[in-house]
Amino acid sequence: MSNGGTLVAAGIVLIGAALIAPNLGRAPPPAPAAPSRQQSPAVAPAPDADPGVAARSIRRAPDGHFYADAIVNGATIRFVVDTGASVVALTREDAQRAGLTFPTQRLRAIGAGGEMDVMPVTLDRVTLGPVEARDVPAVVGERLPMSLLGQSFLGRVGAVEIRGDAMTIR
Repeated sequence: MSNGGTLVAAGIVLIGAALIAPNLGRAPPPAPAAPSRQQSPAVAPAPDADPGVAARSIRRAPDGHFYADAIVNGATIRFVVDTGASVVALTREDAQRAGLTFPTQRLRAIGAGGEMDVMPVTLDRVTLGPVEARDVPAVVGERLPMSLLGQSFLGRVGAVEIRGDAMTIR
């Protein structure tokens, strides 16, 4: 992909970040502790999943977003699931926890939230419950407030469906 095409793709990621940015400055809902008998987990097996099809259902958080804990290269990362982001975008801190080496190449991305430096990376493995993808293209955002689970992962796993307050990823 040319630098111009990469810049546009990274800009699309940042547009997704800018659309959800008003709430991203605040701390995301905490990762759920072990569920009690009265409380359902935020991420659970999809109840209407076809037998033999890996799926996860995620409930909408009170702020209107869908949050999920995914494993990236062995590290658990808290994401906002962003179906409008073209690629997975990691904060610098999350990328470091996932053991990523930062490339010297920096791209300047322009989105609704302004300009941001991003670094293209490839994630060896991204796992969300039973759903997994390998060699996932991603970027690391210098000033990204929260990691985004975008289409470079979601587009590989089959289907993403939202019904009411539940998102199912198959």
